Amino acid sequence: MKTVSVSELPESVWESEHFRLHPLAEGVYAAIATELGAGFSNAGLIDLGEQTLVFDAFVNPLTAEDLLEASIQLTGRKPSTVVISHWHPDHWGGLQVFGECAILATHATRLAMLPLAKEMEQDRQDPSRMERELQSAEKRLADETDPGQRRNLQIAVSRQRYDLQTLPTLQPTLPNQTFDGKIVFHGTVRSAELVSTGRGHTESDCILRLPKDRVAFIGDIGFFQSQPFMPYGFPPEWITLLNDLANGKAKTFVPGHGPLGRKADLRLEAQYIQAMENMIQQVIRRGGTVRDALRETLPPPFDAWQKLGHRFEANVRSSFKRQSQHKN
Repeated sequence: MKTVSVSELPESVWESEHFRLHPLAEGVYAAIATELGAGFSNAGLIDLGEQTLVFDAFVNPLTAEDLLEASIQLTGRKPSTVVISHWHPDHWGGLQVFGECAILATHATRLAMLPLAKEMEQDRQDPSRMERELQSAEKRLADETDPGQRRNLQIAVSRQRYDLQTLPTLQPTLPNQTFDGKIVFHGTVRSAELVSTGRGHTESDCILRLPKDRVAFIGDIGFFQSQPFMPYGFPPEWITLLNDLANGKAKTFVPGHGPLGRKADLRLEAQYIQAMENMIQQVIRRGGTVRDALRETLPPPFDAWQKLGHRFEANVRSSFKRQSQHKN
């Protein structure tokens, strides 16, 4: 079975306003979120043969419903299993659509999801907080003149509007099975390896490898062609994971955010994380403050990513706090 390279990637076989579904091999699809849709993060659809597996469930049920429909039309069946890569809600807010499935996550991921599910319930009962945040974002968008910042705000406003649209019917849904280590799914067409990777983007991440197709779904271990989101991450372990993946057998990687990537994208992301850590370390050694750090510029090519802006401040603040505490 021929795996499709990124450079040969055909047009999407399924189009939603929320994502584009690209075939990576026969029965293997990457769901890449559209910029202004309700998906926000990427997902995956894998036909194992006689069973279908979903990797991540997007942030919003609207998007998950489209992925369910795509599964039925492309594989002839509903998914039987859904894997959640980590606890950040932009990867599991749509889980209610797959409530009849086996839903897997690591033990630590499920524990971290519990308080977020309670917050979702509270917002459903009282949406005033979310309404205020949307009004604030809309005002900032109306006042903003910088094109890059306007685009970031447009994305945020679009997402918040979709979240409010589905809030009245939101049913926070949690994994019903947990694991650590490795699980292998054996299908009649292919096998899939679900691997708990430990610390990286969060306290507990997991990835899905398709050895026969040389494809890996890596969740937010991967942010391609943009700044990764680092506040809950563990940079040394994250860098090691990225380099290990780059030295592995997979050739095509589906990140949690951004376009499909190759090994070069993994290495470049690792270099960004190290560059951020080095920049903050230098500021602290000079006796600088977090405000000084926010005025710094990353080296090329990451300076171009920095101009996109919306993750830079969060990364600087979290790295500065962590490294300052470590110094003391």
